[in-house]
Amino acid sequence: MYVEAKGRFKKSKKEILNEIRRPGNLNDYHPFCKENNALKWPGKGSVDEIEYLNGLKYRRDFIEWDENGYVLEIGRNKKIAKVQWIVEGSKENSSLRVRINPRLPYKNRIVRWVAWNFYIKFRLQGYINNVLKGFEHFIDTKHRVERNKFGKHAWFS
Repeated sequence: MYVEAKGRFKKSKKEILNEIRRPGNLNDYHPFCKENNALKWPGKGSVDEIEYLNGLKYRRDFIEWDENGYVLEIGRNKKIAKVQWIVEGSKENSSLRVRINPRLPYKNRIVRWVAWNFYIKFRLQGYINNVLKGFEHFIDTKHRVERNKFGKHAWFS
């Protein structure tokens, strides 16, 4: 189970990587982020915190960090998702793919399937689409994205 969003850019792979690796980067392009602070940076083992517009706070632990991006786990006391930020490309063009693999709390397979297919998948897809739209806006204009720029989200606004 996962959702993902992908954007293509007329920017180098290096430029996209540098942007996603900046400490506190979500402050500039995440439309539901109130605050993003790096606690330990950079590289594998990095840690930051995100506070959403509704006051929800999560910690992000970066478990992989390489020449193509990074993988992180997000949650509070218990990690609720694994998130991959993967950059591909060249000196002229590149793409960014963000994939979220949630860890659903339902032990019953039927309940998990129904929750995923009729609710969670759609909310999560809308969320990651808006995060990528915010990134595209910022990388093209260098202007910070307004909060809820692409609409509010029931879980984070």
